[in-house]
Amino acid sequence: MKEIHIQQARATSRMGHLPVEGGGLNAGYDTVDAVANICTTAGNLGMKYGKDFIWAYAGYNDIDDGHDLEECITLMVKEEKYETFLQLAIQNNHKIKHTDTGKIKLIKERR
Repeated sequence: MKEIHIQQARATSRMGHLPVEGGGLNAGYDTVDAVANICTTAGNLGMKYGKDFIWAYAGYNDIDDGHDLEECITLMVKEEKYETFLQLAIQNNHKIKHTDTGKIKLIKERR
C-alpha cells in the first residue's frame, strides 16, 4: 500500500476545539472532521474502506517542499492512482461555526 498525505486545512473549516472549558478532552475536532470528509469523499468515488484505503494517522508533513510543516491526514491506499482522485475531489464546502457556548452550526455559503 502507498502512503498519501492530504492537507488537513483542505478538508475542514472546523476549529480544533470548542470555545468552552474542557482541557485535553476538548481538542482534535478539526482532525476528526477532516478524516470524516476525506473518507466520505473516497467512498463517493467508489473506494471501499478497508479494501482500497484506510486512514493511517494524522500528523505533519512538508507538503510543498518549502520546509513548512502542515497538518496532514495520512491514508494508505491500494493503488497510486487513488491519490490523484482524492486530491482533485476533496472539497471543503461545509463551513462550521462555533458559538461562544460551544454549540455548532453549519453555515450556508453564498456564491
